[in-house]
Amino acid sequence: MAAQLDILALEPFYGGPRRAMLETLFRGSRHRWTLLKLPPRRMERRLSAAAHWFAEQLSRHWIGRVDLLFTSEALNLADFYRLMPSLASKPSVVYFHDDQLPLPGQGRDEKNEIVNLSTGAAATELWFNSEYHFHSFLNKATAIVERHPELAGHNPVTTLRKKSRLMFPPADLNLAQVLQEQHPVPREARNLFVDTRDSDCALLNTAFERLLQRGENFQLVTVGPVESLAPGLVRSAIPEADETAVVRAMLQCGVIVSAKAEANADYRLVMAIAAGCWPVVPNSAVYPEIIPDTLHEFCLHDLTPQEVAFRIDDFWHLEMTAAQRKSLMDSAQRFNAITCCRAMDDRLTELAASGIAKP
Repeated sequence: MAAQLDILALEPFYGGPRRAMLETLFRGSRHRWTLLKLPPRRMERRLSAAAHWFAEQLSRHWIGRVDLLFTSEALNLADFYRLMPSLASKPSVVYFHDDQLPLPGQGRDEKNEIVNLSTGAAATELWFNSEYHFHSFLNKATAIVERHPELAGHNPVTTLRKKSRLMFPPADLNLAQVLQEQHPVPREARNLFVDTRDSDCALLNTAFERLLQRGENFQLVTVGPVESLAPGLVRSAIPEADETAVVRAMLQCGVIVSAKAEANADYRLVMAIAAGCWPVVPNSAVYPEIIPDTLHEFCLHDLTPQEVAFRIDDFWHLEMTAAQRKSLMDSAQRFNAITCCRAMDDRLTELAASGIAKP
């Protein structure tokens, strides 16, 4: 039997996809996990202060064993090691759900801009949630190094590339089936599921207005802030923190609509596909990676209102084949909790056995 590790997990921004991934990982992992967390508020404060808070809590209360440290990019790992040198000898994994590096040409030379670089340099290994995010991160890191001559002498990008790997975030894709078996939910093709957080709601408003002008009837089921949605749209809101209610809402919908142009990953999309929703998503960021190539012309839009409306209209008036739906489902299975948790567990065991600590 593979070794069971004692893993200390630190999450400074415990909410949304970060919380969902960790909860799924804890349920599916063979290792023993201890979690310290902070609520998901003000990322800039987490980058500057979370290391100090975690170090203080651990120095006062921690007496357990640690084989490996697991955290996200919301922690300044280099600062944490300076405050907790006893843990610096342990292997560490940083999971990049997002990153706080500025886009090339948009930096303001603020301290927090390079925190992810120092964290990456301090970690044993970096895990990314998508190929798109990995390449985007390296491009932004290269731009920062070019803007800061003092970094050029010890350019970290080559090292970051070598210690990085793709690890899909595990998702409980069976939840929809379990809920449907417990209490069957009728699906309505004209219910549109919309995750508004980080979405271009102005674009969505215009697209939905175009559908209304054509005489199409529909209802929105939303998760996230709704202040930016047009008030005249018929909709119902689902609380973000209630994952069961969110998946049950997906079972009621025919389509999931996204207008997130820069998404590094989309946990909601994967869950919605598993629940039977048809995706209408941007032809940018992570989405071409999630949607099978053969379905790009039916699912991806160019971030214009007319194309969003066309893709939704196509779903309503063109019959999607069983083969197309199976292709979608197969694509979502890459995020299956059992497969992803096993891959993570095995790699964590390898890192702990290798004895590799921070560089």
